[in-house]
Amino acid sequence: MVCGNEKNMEMMNLQEILGLPILLDKQKLDLIFDGDFAPMKKFERELNELNPFLRDSDSQSGPDPVYYVWRGVYLKNDKEKMKNSGLRLDLTLMPPGKIGNEFVKTAGHYHLQYPEMYFILCGRAHILTQLYKKNPKIIEIVHLTEASAGEQVFIPRGFGHNTINVFDKPLVFATLADEKLEDDYESYKNNRGASYYFLTKNGQVDIVKNPNYDSIPELKKTPAEKASAGAWRNWNTRTLQERMDESH
Repeated sequence: MVCGNEKNMEMMNLQEILGLPILLDKQKLDLIFDGDFAPMKKFERELNELNPFLRDSDSQSGPDPVYYVWRGVYLKNDKEKMKNSGLRLDLTLMPPGKIGNEFVKTAGHYHLQYPEMYFILCGRAHILTQLYKKNPKIIEIVHLTEASAGEQVFIPRGFGHNTINVFDKPLVFATLADEKLEDDYESYKNNRGASYYFLTKNGQVDIVKNPNYDSIPELKKTPAEKASAGAWRNWNTRTLQERMDESH
Protein backbone atom coordinates (compact mmCIF):
# COMPACT_ATOMS: atom_id res chain seq x y z
CA MET A 1 0.00 0.00 0.00
CA VAL A 2 1.26 3.49 -0.81
CA CYS A 3 0.69 6.50 1.39
CA GLY A 4 -2.48 7.52 -0.38
CA ASN A 5 -3.72 9.09 -3.56
CA GLU A 6 -1.64 12.02 -4.76
CA LYS A 7 -3.54 15.23 -5.38
CA ASN A 8 -0.54 16.45 -7.36
CA MET A 9 3.18 15.84 -7.49
CA GLU A 10 3.80 17.83 -4.29
CA MET A 11 0.90 16.66 -2.11
CA MET A 12 0.24 13.18 -0.73
CA ASN A 13 -3.21 12.31 0.62
CA LEU A 14 -3.01 10.66 4.06
CA GLN A 15 -6.77 10.31 4.61
CA GLU A 16 -7.22 6.58 4.02
CA ILE A 17 -6.41 5.16 7.46
CA LEU A 18 -7.58 7.92 9.79
CA GLY A 19 -10.44 9.22 7.67
CA LEU A 20 -9.21 12.77 8.29
CA PRO A 21 -8.39 15.29 5.51
CA ILE A 22 -4.64 15.50 6.02
CA LEU A 23 -2.03 15.99 3.29
CA LEU A 24 1.74 15.61 3.24
CA ASP A 25 3.54 18.43 1.45
CA LYS A 26 6.50 16.48 0.09
CA GLN A 27 8.43 19.55 -0.97
CA LYS A 28 8.17 21.46 2.32
CA LEU A 29 8.03 18.29 4.46
CA ASP A 30 5.01 19.54 6.36
CA LEU A 31 1.46 18.36 7.06
CA ILE A 32 -1.52 20.26 5.69
CA PHE A 33 -4.75 19.98 7.68
CA ASP A 34 -7.29 20.43 4.90
CA GLY A 35 -10.44 20.71 7.03
CA ASP A 36 -12.06 22.36 10.04
CA PHE A 37 -9.67 21.06 12.71
CA ALA A 38 -9.67 22.10 16.34
CA PRO A 39 -6.56 23.97 17.54
CA MET A 40 -3.69 21.57 18.15
CA LYS A 41 -0.22 21.77 19.64
CA LYS A 42 2.77 21.43 17.32
CA PHE A 43 6.35 21.06 18.47
CA GLU A 44 9.67 20.33 16.83
CA ARG A 45 12.30 17.97 18.20
CA GLU A 46 15.52 19.82 17.48
CA LEU A 47 18.87 18.14 16.98
CA ASN A 48 20.36 19.50 20.20
CA GLU A 49 17.37 18.11 22.16
CA LEU A 50 17.95 14.65 20.70
CA ASN A 51 21.67 14.69 21.50
CA PRO A 52 21.35 12.89 24.90
CA PHE A 53 19.63 9.98 23.11
CA LEU A 54 22.27 9.51 20.39
CA ARG A 55 25.12 7.02 20.20
CA ASP A 56 27.61 9.75 19.34
CA SER A 57 27.29 12.75 21.64
CA ASP A 58 29.37 14.81 19.22
CA SER A 59 27.03 14.34 16.26
CA GLN A 60 26.35 17.77 14.80
CA SER A 61 25.20 16.92 11.28
CA GLY A 62 21.69 15.81 10.43
CA PRO A 63 18.20 17.13 9.79
CA ASP A 64 17.23 19.89 12.18
CA PRO A 65 14.51 19.72 13.40
CA VAL A 66 14.79 15.93 13.41
CA TYR A 67 11.01 15.40 13.53
CA TYR A 68 7.71 17.18 14.12
CA VAL A 69 4.74 16.29 16.36
CA TRP A 70 1.12 17.51 16.35
CA ARG A 71 -0.80 16.72 19.54
CA GLY A 72 -4.56 16.53 19.98
CA VAL A 73 -5.64 16.15 16.34
CA TYR A 74 -9.39 16.10 15.67
CA LEU A 75 -12.07 17.88 13.67
CA LYS A 76 -14.16 20.45 15.51
CA ASN A 77 -17.27 18.38 14.82
CA ASP A 78 -15.66 15.47 16.67
CA LYS A 79 -14.91 17.42 19.85
CA GLU A 80 -17.52 15.71 22.03
CA LYS A 81 -16.77 12.31 20.54
CA MET A 82 -13.06 12.63 21.32
CA LYS A 83 -13.81 13.94 24.80
CA ASN A 84 -16.09 11.00 25.53
CA SER A 85 -13.58 8.50 24.17
CA GLY A 86 -10.90 9.64 26.61
CA LEU A 87 -8.30 9.26 23.85
CA ARG A 88 -5.80 11.59 22.19
CA LEU A 89 -4.59 11.34 18.61
CA ASP A 90 -1.10 12.64 17.79
CA LEU A 91 0.80 12.77 14.49
CA THR A 92 4.55 12.58 13.87
CA LEU A 93 6.46 13.47 10.70
CA MET A 94 10.04 12.20 10.36
CA PRO A 95 12.06 13.34 7.35
CA PRO A 96 14.65 10.85 6.07
CA GLY A 97 18.27 11.32 7.02
CA LYS A 98 21.11 10.44 9.34
CA ILE A 99 22.67 12.03 12.39
CA GLY A 100 26.32 11.18 12.04
CA ASN A 101 26.11 7.50 11.11
CA GLU A 102 22.87 6.91 13.03
CA PHE A 103 19.52 6.86 11.24
CA VAL A 104 16.99 9.46 12.36
CA LYS A 105 14.81 8.32 15.22
CA THR A 106 12.46 9.50 17.93
CA ALA A 107 13.95 10.00 21.38
CA GLY A 108 12.23 7.01 22.97
CA HIS A 109 10.19 6.83 26.16
CA TYR A 110 8.18 4.54 28.41
CA HIS A 111 4.45 4.51 29.09
CA LEU A 112 4.16 2.88 32.47
CA GLN A 113 0.38 3.12 32.85
CA TYR A 114 -1.26 3.11 29.42
CA PRO A 115 -1.01 1.19 26.13
CA GLU A 116 -0.79 2.90 22.74
CA MET A 117 -1.58 2.12 19.10
CA TYR A 118 0.55 3.23 16.16
CA PHE A 119 -0.86 3.76 12.65
CA ILE A 120 1.60 4.15 9.77
CA LEU A 121 0.21 6.71 7.32
CA CYS A 122 3.15 7.12 4.95
CA GLY A 123 6.54 5.48 4.57
CA ARG A 124 7.97 2.57 6.54
CA ALA A 125 8.87 2.48 10.22
CA HIS A 126 11.09 0.36 12.40
CA ILE A 127 9.47 0.35 15.85
CA LEU A 128 11.67 -0.91 18.67
CA THR A 129 9.91 -1.84 21.92
CA GLN A 130 11.63 -2.89 25.12
CA LEU A 131 10.68 -3.93 28.65
CA TYR A 132 12.52 -3.92 31.96
CA LYS A 133 11.19 -5.24 35.26
CA LYS A 134 13.22 -3.53 38.00
CA ASN A 135 16.42 -2.08 36.60
CA PRO A 136 16.16 0.13 33.46
CA LYS A 137 19.66 -1.03 32.47
CA ILE A 138 18.59 -4.68 32.40
CA ILE A 139 16.22 -5.23 29.50
CA GLU A 140 14.07 -8.37 29.58
CA ILE A 141 12.35 -8.19 26.17
CA VAL A 142 13.15 -6.38 22.91
CA HIS A 143 10.82 -6.51 19.90
CA LEU A 144 11.43 -5.04 16.46
CA THR A 145 8.47 -4.44 14.15
CA GLU A 146 8.78 -3.15 10.61
CA ALA A 147 5.50 -1.50 9.59
CA SER A 148 4.43 0.06 6.31
CA ALA A 149 1.66 2.47 5.35
CA GLY A 150 -1.70 0.92 6.14
CA GLU A 151 -0.42 -1.12 9.09
CA GLN A 152 -0.71 -0.71 12.85
CA VAL A 153 1.43 -1.70 15.84
CA PHE A 154 0.18 -2.12 19.41
CA ILE A 155 2.45 -0.98 22.26
CA PRO A 156 1.48 -2.66 25.57
CA ARG A 157 1.52 -0.76 28.84
CA GLY A 158 4.95 -0.72 30.46
CA PHE A 159 6.95 -1.05 27.26
CA GLY A 160 9.35 1.61 26.10
CA HIS A 161 9.47 2.39 22.41
CA ASN A 162 11.13 4.49 19.77
CA THR A 163 10.74 4.76 16.00
CA ILE A 164 13.50 4.74 13.41
CA ASN A 165 13.37 5.81 9.75
CA VAL A 166 16.06 3.93 7.81
CA PHE A 167 14.57 4.69 4.40
CA ASP A 168 15.03 7.60 2.00
CA LYS A 169 11.42 8.77 2.17
CA PRO A 170 9.50 10.69 4.86
CA LEU A 171 7.68 8.74 7.54
CA VAL A 172 4.30 9.85 8.92
CA PHE A 173 2.56 7.97 11.72
CA ALA A 174 -0.30 8.53 14.16
CA THR A 175 -0.50 7.40 17.77
CA LEU A 176 -3.67 6.85 19.77
CA ALA A 177 -3.61 6.60 23.55
CA ASP A 178 -5.34 7.67 26.75
CA GLU A 179 -5.49 11.46 26.98
CA LYS A 180 -3.84 11.21 30.42
CA LEU A 181 -0.79 9.55 28.89
CA GLU A 182 2.56 10.90 30.05
CA ASP A 183 5.91 10.12 28.45
CA ASP A 184 8.84 9.03 30.64
CA TYR A 185 12.07 9.88 28.77
CA GLU A 186 14.55 9.57 31.65
CA SER A 187 15.56 5.93 31.23
CA TYR A 188 16.26 6.44 27.54
CA LYS A 189 18.19 9.62 28.24
CA ASN A 190 20.27 8.00 30.99
CA ASN A 191 21.25 5.18 28.61
CA ARG A 192 21.81 7.39 25.55
CA GLY A 193 18.86 5.93 23.71
CA ALA A 194 17.19 2.57 23.17
CA SER A 195 18.78 -0.84 23.66
CA TYR A 196 19.77 -1.02 19.98
CA TYR A 197 21.18 1.56 17.59
CA PHE A 198 20.41 1.62 13.86
CA LEU A 199 23.57 2.66 12.04
CA THR A 200 24.62 2.97 8.43
CA LYS A 201 27.57 0.80 7.40
CA ASN A 202 28.73 0.30 3.81
CA GLY A 203 25.32 1.38 2.57
CA GLN A 204 23.48 -1.13 4.77
CA VAL A 205 21.55 -0.95 8.05
CA ASP A 206 23.70 -2.16 10.94
CA ILE A 207 21.76 -2.87 14.16
CA VAL A 208 24.06 -2.90 17.19
CA LYS A 209 23.54 -3.18 20.93
CA ASN A 210 23.78 -0.07 23.08
CA PRO A 211 26.78 -0.59 25.42
CA ASN A 212 25.28 1.70 28.07
CA TYR A 213 22.90 -1.08 29.12
CA ASP A 214 24.04 -3.91 31.41
CA SER A 215 21.99 -6.65 29.75
CA ILE A 216 20.12 -6.78 26.43
CA PRO A 217 18.45 -9.87 24.93
CA GLU A 218 18.58 -10.66 21.24
CA LEU A 219 16.06 -8.92 19.02
CA LYS A 220 12.77 -10.70 18.40
CA LYS A 221 11.01 -9.63 15.23
CA THR A 222 7.23 -9.31 15.43
CA PRO A 223 4.81 -8.61 12.56
CA ALA A 224 2.66 -5.52 12.15
CA GLU A 225 -1.10 -5.78 11.67
CA LYS A 226 -3.27 -4.48 8.87
CA ALA A 227 -5.10 -1.34 10.00
CA SER A 228 -8.83 -1.07 9.42
CA ALA A 229 -9.60 2.28 7.81
CA GLY A 230 -11.38 4.64 10.19
CA ALA A 231 -11.92 2.00 12.88
CA TRP A 232 -10.16 4.08 15.54
CA ARG A 233 -13.00 6.64 15.44
CA ASN A 234 -15.19 4.19 17.37
CA TRP A 235 -12.56 3.32 19.95
CA ASN A 236 -12.27 4.50 23.54
CA THR A 237 -9.99 3.84 26.50
CA ARG A 238 -11.78 0.54 27.13
CA THR A 239 -10.93 -0.61 23.59
CA LEU A 240 -7.21 -0.21 24.22
CA GLN A 241 -7.48 -1.83 27.65
CA GLU A 242 -9.26 -4.84 26.14
CA ARG A 243 -6.48 -5.12 23.60
CA MET A 244 -4.00 -4.97 26.48
CA ASP A 245 -5.79 -7.86 28.20
CA GLU A 246 -5.67 -9.90 24.98
CA SER A 247 -1.91 -9.41 24.69
CA HIS A 248 -1.25 -11.15 28.01
